[in-house]
Amino acid sequence: MTSTSHIMEVLLPLWSGYAAVVAVFVMAPILVVIDDRRLVVGALAVLYLFVSLLFTNVLATQIAGIKLIVYIIVWTIIFICAQQKGWGYTDGSNEVYGLVLSAKVRFRVFAVFIVGIVGWQLVETGMLPFPVVSQFVTLGATQLVFQGLLLLAIARQPLKIGLGILVMYSGFGLLYSAVEPSLMVVGMLGLVDIAVALAICYLELVWKTNTQ
Repeated sequence: MTSTSHIMEVLLPLWSGYAAVVAVFVMAPILVVIDDRRLVVGALAVLYLFVSLLFTNVLATQIAGIKLIVYIIVWTIIFICAQQKGWGYTDGSNEVYGLVLSAKVRFRVFAVFIVGIVGWQLVETGMLPFPVVSQFVTLGATQLVFQGLLLLAIARQPLKIGLGILVMYSGFGLLYSAVEPSLMVVGMLGLVDIAVALAICYLELVWKTNTQ
């Protein structure tokens, strides 16, 4: 038991720091750029894992564990929704991802790059000061909010729009939990996450029915 606790004490700061921020910088843009539901659901799983690790910087480990449980529930809802919809593209297209990228994908990559640079610069220059939060938490939260807003702006399908809300909300939750790290606040934020996921699933399935 002691050795396990020691391992956790060593590994947790390593994976909940800049490694988690790098994961946010990689996985959040995948949700924006890619329309393949298999990749989107996989990227969301990885993103939620590392966002949960980021929460350990602003919450007690046990309370951050509650966030992980909430994210598992949310991811399961999204997974079931995507499975019911079919493991294809969210826009019904057959885009080819490879050496040749469509104009839409190139635009999204460019937009993700610009938004990422802007968010990073705002944190680095101190224009978004959050004194109660470490810099890498602020950087990760800012990227989640900005990439979520970008996804909201360009998405047309309920699933991708809902993912934009969830990603943006995760960033907001990181910053707000640093100010109010109580169990009640975490529980309320978690209930909102689950409610949004259920709404996404319902709207996606209704959208499918109305468009077929």
